Amino acid sequence: MKVTKLAVKLFTRAIALISFAAPLSAAPLSVQNKQFLSAYEKVHQALVANDLAAAQKAAADLGPSGDGLAKSKSLLEARGAFAGLSDAARKTTAGQAGYYVVHCPMLHKDWVQTSDKISNPYGSAGLVTCGEIESK
Repeated sequence: MKVTKLAVKLFTRAIALISFAAPLSAAPLSVQNKQFLSAYEKVHQALVANDLAAAQKAAADLGPSGDGLAKSKSLLEARGAFAGLSDAARKTTAGQAGYYVVHCPMLHKDWVQTSDKISNPYGSAGLVTCGEIESK
């Protein structure tokens, strides 16, 4: 069977396209990752509501990674600890459908949320809608 240059070219392009698309799809989340993201979302919502006690309680469900936030003495401290959790959430949700990475340009902070409606956990009531979706 004779292989033409066109066939080789098409095959090479198809392989390149598959190689490019493969990293865009992520493996399904593990049970542990789902539990982390569920607790993270509860912390997120508590901080949006300026509810330190609820944020601390939800952070306790994160295990050792939530210790700093669970022990925080103020919303400012809790929000600082949340930034580290947001880095982990961003890595965990990379390539996953249903998660949005949002950036607050005023505070230079990122977080992950499950809705496309901005809910900024880093500021007071005046900053709740401050943010821009960076990626889905």
